[in-house]
Amino acid sequence: MRSHSPRPVGKRPAIAVLVALVAFTAAACTSGGPQAGSAVAISSGSGSQAVPPPVVVRKNVMSMTTAEKTDFVSAVKKLKTTPAPNDTRVTNWYDHFVAENLSKLICWSATVNQGGYGNYGPDLLTWHRAFLLEFQDALTQVAGHPIPLPYWDWTDPASTAVVFADDFMGPSGKSGDNYVVTDGPFAKGQWAINVKGFTTDNPGQFDDLVRATGTIGDATELPAASDVQHALDRPLYDAAPFDPSSDSDSSFRAFLGGNIGASGTQCKEGIIRVVDASGSRLDTTVLRYVGGVNDDGHIGSLTDTATAPNDPVFWLVYANADRVAEAWWKNRKYQYLPESGGPNGANLNDVLYPYTDLTNGSMAKPAEQLGYSYDSLPTAGGVPETLTTVTTTTETATTHTTPTTTTTPTTTTTTPTTTTTNTTATTSTPTTRTSGSTTQ
Repeated sequence: MRSHSPRPVGKRPAIAVLVALVAFTAAACTSGGPQAGSAVAISSGSGSQAVPPPVVVRKNVMSMTTAEKTDFVSAVKKLKTTPAPNDTRVTNWYDHFVAENLSKLICWSATVNQGGYGNYGPDLLTWHRAFLLEFQDALTQVAGHPIPLPYWDWTDPASTAVVFADDFMGPSGKSGDNYVVTDGPFAKGQWAINVKGFTTDNPGQFDDLVRATGTIGDATELPAASDVQHALDRPLYDAAPFDPSSDSDSSFRAFLGGNIGASGTQCKEGIIRVVDASGSRLDTTVLRYVGGVNDDGHIGSLTDTATAPNDPVFWLVYANADRVAEAWWKNRKYQYLPESGGPNGANLNDVLYPYTDLTNGSMAKPAEQLGYSYDSLPTAGGVPETLTTVTTTTETATTHTTPTTTTTPTTTTTTPTTTTTNTTATTSTPTTRTSGSTTQ
């Protein structure tokens, strides 16, 4: 599917965050020099002769063998002990992804190619698609063989049971431990959280994973299959004004993004935030359900949008969101809106920062053209469609790479700290609480 060796890449705008006593900027970012990092090879070949990328199949966690689950967990944990290729913000490769995700919450300037937040507009699905590919490639490199990302079908209790079993992601935390994860491969003492979120949103600044499952009032249950079917029924990929306030009756992205009642976004203290969201649905509900809020009123690891990848369950959640998106796109000829005239970073041909050679349009195409497929796709009727092959168009292939950055910003707004966090998950009956955290 993709090249599995680090290579030099071109310039990209610098991320306005360094992990370990660095400042966050709310204004302009500078350009970083050539870096070497994990390659995101969307397709391979040269000249006019297209070479189809090898395709790996992303499975439902329920279909994984014991060996596959062990292999996936081992690769994830190995990233935590492997230096990040030319990313001096962090001390290991896994934390590179947490820092990269956090950078998308910074308020960008109007500088060319600095735009799109990867959470609150049309690039929600296209940016995460590129992000998942970069992570999948990193797993493959440290494992020495392909590691397809599995997905968690959060509408299926059986799939949920597999995710939080001791031999996979481990259970949630318990109230007596303030919801710190104490069992499974990512338990306290085995999984350190080094990249912390904004103190304004995440005052807990935990060193260990925290999963206070089901304790936030708008996310006490996981989404139902009918919610996915409603998402697949939306007629348009997105709708004006292309932010959290877009009409979710029309916009597939807005429905899947899950910010109910939002009036838009605002830049406050250098951080982009959703305004007036009264509830959540689909992927946002899943993150808030798993992360929850602990007995001190501090949000759990997955609830913190900025650093949600600190909990490896993040990748299973977004693999399923990408699977739902693939189902919608497959039935809508891979429509992407807006083509033009939308917010900076949201348009069809806008660069998917920080992937300077990728655009929204280059991600809105059949997954097999990007080197992967799913073992099944959901349908509006509720019956998964088992896939055997997907017809793709032949096109001149190019190699795309994922850069990293090491530039230090100058304008300070919010100062995060760097530490380590471990958590565990449990399925005990939670206490419902409310949280003032920003809804993703």
